Amino acid sequence: MRLSKKALFLANARGEFTDKTPVWIMRQAGRYLPDYRKIREQYTFEALARTPKAVAELSAQPVEIFDLDVAIVFSDILFILEPLGLDLTFNPGPILTPILNTPEQARQFKPYDPSGPLGFVADGLLETRKRIGDAIALLGFCGAPFTLFCYLCGIQGQKYFHKPLRFLLNYPRESEFVLDLLTTVSIDYLKLQLNNGADAVQIFDTWAGDLSESEYKLWAYPYVKRIVNALRDDNHICSVYVKNGYHLTEMVCQLDARIISIDWKTPLQDASKRITGKCLQGNLNPYTLLGPKEVVIQQANEILVAMKDRPGYIFNLGHGILPQTPVENVRALVDTVHAFKRNSSCPTLMTST
Repeated sequence: MRLSKKALFLANARGEFTDKTPVWIMRQAGRYLPDYRKIREQYTFEALARTPKAVAELSAQPVEIFDLDVAIVFSDILFILEPLGLDLTFNPGPILTPILNTPEQARQFKPYDPSGPLGFVADGLLETRKRIGDAIALLGFCGAPFTLFCYLCGIQGQKYFHKPLRFLLNYPRESEFVLDLLTTVSIDYLKLQLNNGADAVQIFDTWAGDLSESEYKLWAYPYVKRIVNALRDDNHICSVYVKNGYHLTEMVCQLDARIISIDWKTPLQDASKRITGKCLQGNLNPYTLLGPKEVVIQQANEILVAMKDRPGYIFNLGHGILPQTPVENVRALVDTVHAFKRNSSCPTLMTST
């Protein structure tokens, strides 16, 4: 019996072997799509993300255009910071004001119930579910506490990484307070998404890979662990992605997340051996999609062949799709994944706790 797209995704998330490989693409709803750019010309990013019907349209676009197996809600990881008293604009990237500079600012932050100020995300998920139906998997997401903390401190790229570290080193007590608050709100925020149409959620830790192992263990790992444990207590499916996190693989694998998503710098077969008892997701280099279609197909097939025996595998990029990506290359990628038949002689279920 052929599985629905949603059932295919969920089976792999549970660590089961399937003949076909599910596929979705990080940042799949966005600037590389002409359909998105047409709508974006008429509205600001903030207006689109706060309008449920627009969220549904943009979340559904890549699924309908490319026949992807998973939709991910159109939103941004930084909306969770606005209710702390910050102003968030996109021009085109996110700009938060005021940034966190002093311990006095940190002490003014208060926890809040996301169902009020972030209710528009829940509404967008519900509207997206109506649009795509029940046969497609739908993902929600959030930023990890450390990554959110980095943006609070004004990070806008690698050259600004000194800002969050300077605050963490000089004001450890206030930093712990903020990270703890962000963790508490993130748990409630992800549960809000899971209770309003999301089948699973992904935690994006974009900046944690720039930490050493000891720094990650102190400033990032404990907070993600709290989130993951809270979701697993309710049997929810959670994926964790750490960009540039190859050196952190052992610790990330200790998290009780069902899915571990890896970037393109992580050797895939090595990750497959080290990440056991969990579903693996990734990890085509997003820059590959800028090349000839034949190269895209070749490299996608190399990944598929490497993962053909693994129970619990989801094809994805190793980071978000680039705005310059040709649409025809995305179509070739998805068609290649869907056409690939996996080795049916492998075990049906991986060992999992």
